Amino acid sequence: MHVVGRSVGDASPLFEVSADMRVPRRRRNAAPRGRHQPALQVIPMPTPQLTCQPDAGPGIQEPLLQGMAEVGTGLLDQLDAMQRVAASASSGPLLVNASPGAGKTHLLIRRIAYFIRELGIPANQCLVLAASPRATERLRGELAELLHDDEMRDLDIRDFAHLSTEDNAPHLFIDDLHLLQVDAYRSLRDQRSSDANITATGDPDSALAGQPEAFENFHLDFPDARVVRLSRNHRNPAAVLVAACQLIEPISRVPGRITQPQRPALEGAGIGRFYATGPDDEAAFVARLRDELSELGVKDSDVAIIGQGHMSIAQAAEGEFRVVCCTGLTAEDWPDEDSRRRELYVALSRSSDLAYVSHTGPGSPLLADLDQGLFTPFGTVGVEDDGAWEQPRLL
Repeated sequence: MHVVGRSVGDASPLFEVSADMRVPRRRRNAAPRGRHQPALQVIPMPTPQLTCQPDAGPGIQEPLLQGMAEVGTGLLDQLDAMQRVAASASSGPLLVNASPGAGKTHLLIRRIAYFIRELGIPANQCLVLAASPRATERLRGELAELLHDDEMRDLDIRDFAHLSTEDNAPHLFIDDLHLLQVDAYRSLRDQRSSDANITATGDPDSALAGQPEAFENFHLDFPDARVVRLSRNHRNPAAVLVAACQLIEPISRVPGRITQPQRPALEGAGIGRFYATGPDDEAAFVARLRDELSELGVKDSDVAIIGQGHMSIAQAAEGEFRVVCCTGLTAEDWPDEDSRRRELYVALSRSSDLAYVSHTGPGSPLLADLDQGLFTPFGTVGVEDDGAWEQPRLL
């Protein structure tokens, strides 16, 4: 195995790829002095190669695990081994710590249903909290497929903005704890003992604004809490997953985290990288990408265009998209800063099928810090005479 990315001070691999997937990093400033500028070559945009079915729902599509059919029959049959352990764990404080794409929300939904349907916990004794209206909509939609109508009517599902200080349900479920404001978290904590029935999921590396204090305080406030780390990534194609891991490695708040790909290694193309000659050229690329995706049956709601005049990263972080395109990744607007590195990590991690980046000029140093074989370059691309610049694909 060839290891891509290690946590600082820790020998554990952040992401492992097989030997046939090795991609050499492009060494910066390695060109001899006086070397000429690369020639410009216009490379047409490749046709998007989709790998996911348009109607594919979230979750883990794999057979029931051998020897575990008796645990939550029917409710937990689309969870991997660690997810099943967490979803069927007994009452008490539980924290699920995992990177994007590991199925935290998918697990939480089935844990709620397991408590109500299998353990007989009344739905009106459960409070479910999520970060945004979009997140609560997903929770309601998927829970409605698992619970009876009367159970759904009794189940209290809210976003963080509508949290009341008087809420004191015996069973509390929090999705994306890292996004919960610390004052709201303290209000919930003060109403509960250290052995409270509380399940929370989160990824401290995905917290965009400041430190994820609520997530960090959970271990102190509930010292006996069981902590589950999910290591399988079920969402991202290989190139996107490797790029996300390389981006977050230097500043990760979870040293020693291991992320393993669950999707086939040969599935999907590299990250499309468009070299634009100017703002108009970049805008034309976005329009052309939308048109081609539409012809392939991809809905507008399944495409996240991020950048000035489009969607913000904070908005994109609320959902999952088949295609993510980050525009305007220039050296000026995207310097090698922790906040920008974390934002690009979050943006790429939302893609379940394809990812694109675009920029004028040489592009952000964050892109130069990634293995260049992860990209499929097109547009007005600088190519050296010996072809050393051009590494169009990872796989």
